[in-house]
Amino acid sequence: CDGLIIDVRDNGGGQLSTVQQLASRFTTEDFTSGYIRHKTGPGHNDFSDFYPITQETAESNRIHFAKPVAILTNRKCYSATNDFVNAMRYFPNVTLVGDKTGGGSGLPFSSELPNGWGVRFSASPHLDADKQHIEFGIDPDEKVDMDEDDTKSDAIIERARELLKVVQ
Repeated sequence: CDGLIIDVRDNGGGQLSTVQQLASRFTTEDFTSGYIRHKTGPGHNDFSDFYPITQETAESNRIHFAKPVAILTNRKCYSATNDFVNAMRYFPNVTLVGDKTGGGSGLPFSSELPNGWGVRFSASPHLDADKQHIEFGIDPDEKVDMDEDDTKSDAIIERARELLKVVQ
């Protein structure tokens, strides 16, 4: 194929190992895609040093895709999906199309309060390669809004198709 569209819209997350495995097919060199910090104490700023998140390339005998890629995103992309989008955006052949991701990459911690309410928060914040927080989402390269009245086409997919045609 001459290009690839990966649709991760409405994806609530998954396993970080799957992110690494999939993204490894789009690079031929290892690189740092971000950093993580761990909570080390009760204080507001009690965090560990930055630990790099290294994106490794797949073995040389595996398929590596270097042609144009469009990744479709929206506000319902969370957790490991947000990490996948973060890793992929560093590849020069990748364009993010759609809306900002939902964020929430940082290894969520969940607990129940004494009154029965639940609380969930990022216990280990993730940052991008420039050490900027990605917890609140990642902006697309090409912002495209869906038209609620248009039930016959998908404006985000159509824009991705246009972009892939231009690159060819």
